[in-house]
Amino acid sequence: MASVATQSTALVQQRVTAKTARSARSARAVAPVRAVASNDAGSTRRQAVLSGIAAAAASLAPAGPALALSGFNVVKDTRKGYQFYYPVGWQEITVDGQDAVYKDIIEPLESVALNIYPTSRESLTEIGNPDEVAKTLVAKALAVPGAQAKVLKTAQRKDKEGHLYYAFEYVTKTNSYERHALTIVTITQGQFYTLTTGSSERRWDKMKSRLQTTIDSFNVYY
Repeated sequence: MASVATQSTALVQQRVTAKTARSARSARAVAPVRAVASNDAGSTRRQAVLSGIAAAAASLAPAGPALALSGFNVVKDTRKGYQFYYPVGWQEITVDGQDAVYKDIIEPLESVALNIYPTSRESLTEIGNPDEVAKTLVAKALAVPGAQAKVLKTAQRKDKEGHLYYAFEYVTKTNSYERHALTIVTITQGQFYTLTTGSSERRWDKMKSRLQTTIDSFNVYY
């Protein structure tokens, strides 16, 4: 588990200084789903204060056709080889040490963040099973120092190219908030990918379906 611990320590040490993203990152395209339908009473209020999702630069390879569920945007990075969906209305921000972050600026605990680290491992199985990896990451990286954390369940899947993914659900609690979160991890081409999304425990029942869609949509393709 040394490799995970090393990568986890790097996560903990990141200095989070969020600000509105100046532009779309290199080789990343963000494509809104064409048919957007939402019954969320708060969606109008949220979108009224958003400055909009960062547009893809003209030189970027376009994201594929709108295949996500209604109410989601698609992020596709052709250079780093990943793709995932996130709810319409979330805004891209910049966070030191993280590769991609999108969040709801009204509900600060609702976000999705992607981290990519180099690794000498070729598969998650070299690190451990889903329960072992989840326990290590939650304890050493995904929970802030001093927080109470509990892993609720784990799962694994393979995509059609044979990439193995571990996914897990957990809760973290501090004196000021309680967050319910989902994380999915995979290894490919010497890179360790970690995608995490979540919400406050108060809004979990309302958000869990959308957050699960974000996790289920994550794929690497190299």
